[in-house]
Amino acid sequence: MIPEYVETLVTVKSQHTHRTWHATLPNGKEIIAFVDEGLPALTLAAGQQVRVQITVSDFSRALILDAAS
Repeated sequence: MIPEYVETLVTVKSQHTHRTWHATLPNGKEIIAFVDEGLPALTLAAGQQVRVQITVSDFSRALILDAAS
């Protein structure tokens, strides 16, 4: 069975809005990483790694799950 989501680490490049960031996948592809509305705001810095969940049908955006250690 093919998974619906993939989890990976991305590197934050810059903040786009209060809940979206430009980020880079391990292969170098640039994406938009976001947090769900209603969750507490995150403070992320450029270069920080974040764990995300990506839908296998759309690798251009990713849901931030938590900041990596």
